[in-house]
Amino acid sequence: VGIVDTGIDLGHPDLGANIKGNVNTINPLKSGNDDNGHGTHVAGTVAAVDNTIGVIGVGPEIYLYAVKVLGKNGSGWLSDIIEGLQWCIDNRMQVVNMSLGTYSEVQSFHDALIVVYNSGIVMAAAAGNDGVSAPLYPAAYDEVIAVAASDINNDIPTWSNYGPHLDLTGPGVDIYSTYKGSTYKTLSGTSMATPHVAGTA
Repeated sequence: VGIVDTGIDLGHPDLGANIKGNVNTINPLKSGNDDNGHGTHVAGTVAAVDNTIGVIGVGPEIYLYAVKVLGKNGSGWLSDIIEGLQWCIDNRMQVVNMSLGTYSEVQSFHDALIVVYNSGIVMAAAAGNDGVSAPLYPAAYDEVIAVAASDINNDIPTWSNYGPHLDLTGPGVDIYSTYKGSTYKTLSGTSMATPHVAGTA
């Protein structure tokens, strides 16, 4: 699974054994190590190791690849995301997790996602956390599995985006997972729901 995000904490004891590669499309001279925390949290939900510490991921034997396309502040450029997606194709990812999005529809981004889809890679993306029905991309594209959030009672939280373009829900409220600096954190969001789907895929 390629974690297209802020990177992954490459030294995290609950992830390290499963991290098999990394890239930084923002600065190719640097590694895919996570300086934000978001990507590490996503990665833990997908594939935290089944050991005596922390948490266990959806698929604790899944190989993780850190595709750092977002900066320390959690935002970035579509060009870096597109480059990261090409890396996922070149390095034979089977699944890509994109807990990110934009409300702007950009044709070059969609074109890149079509290439990923046609290469046989399953893509899961977050629906957004603004409580609106507006389509967030890449989730809203047909080639991508769009994931909204649900809570412990299988209800949709008020902040989760909704609408006919969405495909699935995943657990997204009070999700405990790995975090940067070899730590753990509880977070909520469609970003947390998406890796449940990616890990299952």
